[in-house]
Amino acid sequence: MKKNTIHIIADAGATKTEFAVLQDGASVHQFFAAGINANYSSDEQIDKVFVDFVDSLLQAYAKPDRITYYGAGCAGEQNAMRIAAVIARHFPSASFQIYSDLMEACHALCGSQPGLVAILGTGSSSCLYDGKNITKRAPSLGYLIGDEGSGTHLGKKLVSCYMMEQLPSYLVDEIETTFDINPAKVIERIYRKASPNKFFASFAPFVQKHVNDPVIRQLCKESFGEFFDKQIGYYEKGSYETVSLVGSVAFHFKDVIEEVAAERGVKLGTVIGSPMPKLIEFYTQNL
Repeated sequence: MKKNTIHIIADAGATKTEFAVLQDGASVHQFFAAGINANYSSDEQIDKVFVDFVDSLLQAYAKPDRITYYGAGCAGEQNAMRIAAVIARHFPSASFQIYSDLMEACHALCGSQPGLVAILGTGSSSCLYDGKNITKRAPSLGYLIGDEGSGTHLGKKLVSCYMMEQLPSYLVDEIETTFDINPAKVIERIYRKASPNKFFASFAPFVQKHVNDPVIRQLCKESFGEFFDKQIGYYEKGSYETVSLVGSVAFHFKDVIEEVAAERGVKLGTVIGSPMPKLIEFYTQNL
């Protein structure tokens, strides 16, 4: 490996994009930018994230020799090609690889070992990994009819309870004050404005704050129950020993998830919030 080799690792999720700069195999800097989900982000939005990143990167470092991009919505060839076009335009001399966020979860949670992994963040998804390739994955249905157990799913359940007047008054008052909403504003925000998934996901921190409230805890258990029943239940029991999780929801709601998993006889493996530290370790050890 030539000296001063720059390797960029990009972790692009719906909420934020994290860039790690590795120089000669060692992590030297991290940048944060707006989120990218190739299923929902336009080419212009994707390009804007890279423009901002390039401006920050070149103030301190040379152009990269290699880029590894992990992104939401990149499992399909069409979206991967869209990301490839943006990378090639900004870094024409760099080699690059594009992986789905599920492969990112596999690399971060399992490295080169097999396992069943799942993402629980703004969205949710899962797959079986043989240590090199994804061998089976549950259908990814998005926030409208899927994403069970995700931040978006938790938010949808909370908003639904709010709209159906199923929450105690003290929670209603705090929701309306915190988010400056009322039923009419909720309808407008969901059906007349862009990115309703982000609107729903914005309620996840509120759910976390009140996770020990009996009403909210039951809401969480229902959401995570659907995740285990639909996402994890998609795989035959004998095909895995543990379920490893990555994502902000997995990390912050770990105790509730463990409770729901135990009720279903599922054993949890590794649970981490951000994949980036493990990815840096993975690429440092596999130069």
